[in-house]
Amino acid sequence: MRALTALTGTAVAAAALVAGTATPSAAAVSDCPDFGVICAFKHVNYGGTPVWTESRPGYYSFTGTVRATTSVVNRTAYKVRIVGDNEFLGLCVARGHAVRDLPDGFDDKLSAIEINPPADSTCDYNY
Repeated sequence: MRALTALTGTAVAAAALVAGTATPSAAAVSDCPDFGVICAFKHVNYGGTPVWTESRPGYYSFTGTVRATTSVVNRTAYKVRIVGDNEFLGLCVARGHAVRDLPDGFDDKLSAIEINPPADSTCDYNY
């Protein structure tokens, strides 16, 4: 009985850890409106105010300060595909999920964000 209780506790703790990495905390992303938008932040862990927000499906390419994006929050009703400096790679963020620190090739090298991409779009990384 004691082993079963310990195993259950470990499973619950692991589930909480995984869930905690998938969705952002409300306090950390208070500058991102909670009504169906994606927010791109310049700093790790959603620091500062968003440098870009959008809610409508479409393909958005970037130059300037938005390319310096380091973290994103997806509060849309859609999957979001992020394209970095290598346009053959895509990073997909499921609805309701976030990425605290974009991986190399995407971090500070954002080329485009596609809200509700076609089903055949490439997702090399999934969050």
